[in-house]
Amino acid sequence: MKKLLLILALILISTNTLAEWTKIGENDDEDGYTVYAKLSSVRKADDRVKMWSLFDYKVEQKASGVNFLSKSIRRDYDCKGRHIRVLAFKLFSWNMEQGRLVRSYSQPQNWKLVQPESMDETEWKVACEQ
Repeated sequence: MKKLLLILALILISTNTLAEWTKIGENDDEDGYTVYAKLSSVRKADDRVKMWSLFDYKVEQKASGVNFLSKSIRRDYDCKGRHIRVLAFKLFSWNMEQGRLVRSYSQPQNWKLVQPESMDETEWKVACEQ
C-alpha cells in the first residue's frame, strides 16, 4: 500500500511540474533533449524579457563533475537587438527539475548574438512574442 501511495504521489508531482512548462523545441539526436518554456515566468521591461527555460535530456549529462538530467535556465532576451544571455541556472539529477539540485549558479553572463535556426532563436522568439 505504501508503494502505491508513493507511486501516485510521484505521478502527481510530475504532472504538476509538466503543467508549468510549455514544450517549444527538441533535438532528436540519440542523446538529445526537449526544451520547455515557463510562460508564467515571463517578465517584460521595454525591449527586454526575462524567462525560465528547461532542457530535459534523454541521456545523463556531465558538467563540472556533476551528473544531471535536466537544466533550468533563466535568460535575459534583448528583443530589439537579437541578443541573449544567461542570468542563472540549476542542474537537477532527474528529468523535469526532479530529484536533487546538484548545482546552481546565478551571475549574469555576457550577451551573445542569437544565431539563426538555433535553439537560442527558438527561445528568443517565444520570449519576445509573449
